[in-house]
Amino acid sequence: MAEGPLVHFYASRLRRVLQGQEVWVEFGIRKLKESESSLRGLSVREVEAYGKQLRIHFSDGRLLLIHLMMWGSWRIYQTGEVWDKPRQRARVSLHTSSHEVVAFSAPIVQLLTRTELENDPTWGNSGPDPLRSDFSKKAFFHRLEAEDSREIGDILLDQRVIAGLGNILRIEILFGSGIHPRRKVKELPRDEKDELLRWILKLSQTWMREMGKRKSWIRIYRRSGNPCPRCSAPIEFFRQVGRITYACPGCQR
Repeated sequence: MAEGPLVHFYASRLRRVLQGQEVWVEFGIRKLKESESSLRGLSVREVEAYGKQLRIHFSDGRLLLIHLMMWGSWRIYQTGEVWDKPRQRARVSLHTSSHEVVAFSAPIVQLLTRTELENDPTWGNSGPDPLRSDFSKKAFFHRLEAEDSREIGDILLDQRVIAGLGNILRIEILFGSGIHPRRKVKELPRDEKDELLRWILKLSQTWMREMGKRKSWIRIYRRSGNPCPRCSAPIEFFRQVGRITYACPGCQR
């Protein structure tokens, strides 16, 4: 799963070659092929990441929403460069005078107006993104506390509460903050919620800084049975909302 930091990394790379450029768009999705002609002559106004979504805004007000899920990836090529992935896996490609930008194997590619996005209950109701400049601590706590009967390990994967967190981040955030994934939101006092937010911001930003390097901040993910790096208790694992979850029974309260 492409978590928020990776999507922000892709957005920064795509922004350099697409923003302000006139593009020719080609879809590898049958239902969108008829939209290609309506995009001719348009330029890219903005490339942004919002949580796990990458959004490419066009000069006519429409946008492409791309979600890579578990399988997708982005590639940037010089015009005429041989692609290193099969063309039949290209879900959408954007061509400028100098580059070809391709989303391979992305399960979600939608062409939307701003109003359609805002009214979409799946994609338009994302919680605040900790890697965006408009992140709101107040909005995060409001959405978190509205779900106070749910387990915290469940809620951190809910993109309507906070955008961009996936399984790796939520496990390491909870470990860092000393909170067990099974605890209910309503059981967390304010100081623990503040500590939780501190680790959300810290690890999201750390992943961005260490993009392409060994993730030194991963301490318990996929390390079940190994001793906890803090208290030496064996790391446990269990399923929560269908995802493998890791936690320390000794120091995660």
